[in-house]
Amino acid sequence: MITNSKIRFNQHAFFSATLPVKISDAQIKRHINDQRVRQLKDVRCPLYLRFNASRTGGTWWFYRYEAGKQYPYRIAKYPGTQAKDIMDVVSAVSVQIAKGKAIECNRFETVDQLVDWHVQRQCTLKRSTKERLNNLKSMAETHVMSLFHGVAITDIDHQKIDSALIQPMFEQGYSVSYVRANFFLLKTAFSIARRLKHITANPLSEVQFKTFFPETFSVTEAQIKGCRVNTEDLIDILPAIGQQQPPQRLLLMMMLAHGSRIGETRKALWKNISFIEKRWLIPKEDAKNGVAMSYPLTTEMIELLRSYQAWQRELGYNSDHLFPLSRWNNQPIHSAKASEWVRGVSKKAWSAHDLRKRARSIWAELGVDYIVCESLLNHARDKLDQAYIHTHMELQKKEALETYHKWLKKGWCTCLAPVSIQNPIIDKPLSRLA
Repeated sequence: MITNSKIRFNQHAFFSATLPVKISDAQIKRHINDQRVRQLKDVRCPLYLRFNASRTGGTWWFYRYEAGKQYPYRIAKYPGTQAKDIMDVVSAVSVQIAKGKAIECNRFETVDQLVDWHVQRQCTLKRSTKERLNNLKSMAETHVMSLFHGVAITDIDHQKIDSALIQPMFEQGYSVSYVRANFFLLKTAFSIARRLKHITANPLSEVQFKTFFPETFSVTEAQIKGCRVNTEDLIDILPAIGQQQPPQRLLLMMMLAHGSRIGETRKALWKNISFIEKRWLIPKEDAKNGVAMSYPLTTEMIELLRSYQAWQRELGYNSDHLFPLSRWNNQPIHSAKASEWVRGVSKKAWSAHDLRKRARSIWAELGVDYIVCESLLNHARDKLDQAYIHTHMELQKKEALETYHKWLKKGWCTCLAPVSIQNPIIDKPLSRLA
């Protein structure tokens, strides 16, 4: 008997969950959003592209058949590895299988995954200094990984780097050298991943930092000449430094008052500061160029340091670091934290290195001898300079800094004033210093 019930046809009857095709990027784009197709099978070899549930990519599988058994190998990810590159991977995998070697899947789909792998690998190898590794990790987490989060490896190119990394970082006030360091972190990560065959192609191999600038632009000249602190700016900078909490204030004033580097200053130790000899020593192991440096301490700086030491002790901190990571961690603050303190005053308008360059310019304006200026900066010296320095330099360095500190006090009379023991931070845990 015929009823009135509707006859339903299987709309999937003429479609297979596995679709045999000659896999190409065009075929993938054609079928990736078709829920009826679970995977593509290449008609040339036992290669499959299995789409993921979200249909945003998939996994490349290669099969080996032996003695009636099937052995699957996960060899790459899509879109990390495109169809135009997969046959090279298949060839390499076939050789490895023949040699009995283990097959490792290409683990990267996005740029942030690749950069994270690179940073973790560098930390595991420990071939760089702890400071360098901390800087690498900080740049990756703060900038590169966040700026390229979720960006497919195959989508990154010159234009993407310019719009996502170069332009935004310059707009935020970062220096040429810092933007360059972030770019090379990204470029190095891709280069190593390609060399170790974790990716089949390096889209950044031809991209150079200088290509983002006009032909007449010199990165080196920009780093040397581009001081973002003018002498007249110090009228506003000195009061801003004075309003900071004691650790931040002392860090910036020690750099500005001596022209010292931020990395050398944050590592300062009380054992290297002598109130009797009126001297601050930077040992060679803490100096950027590996040459020990000695700064004469003026009367005002000694008073500031003594008051800061007393303030620290009131907090219950009796270790040797001027800028401790915490009461329980006997290490100096990391470079990233020191830079953060500087940005708290500069609002990204200038860097610690700009203070160093401006100090050098002011010394020259005050009539300080060229060799004395270079010595205060701890720049490399030839044998003639060293002979001159040995007989004359320490006294002249002392006189130069005394003149300079008087000049600073004219700009802001209390810039070197002692730390008040009643500072409001005194009731807070010392860990808040970091």
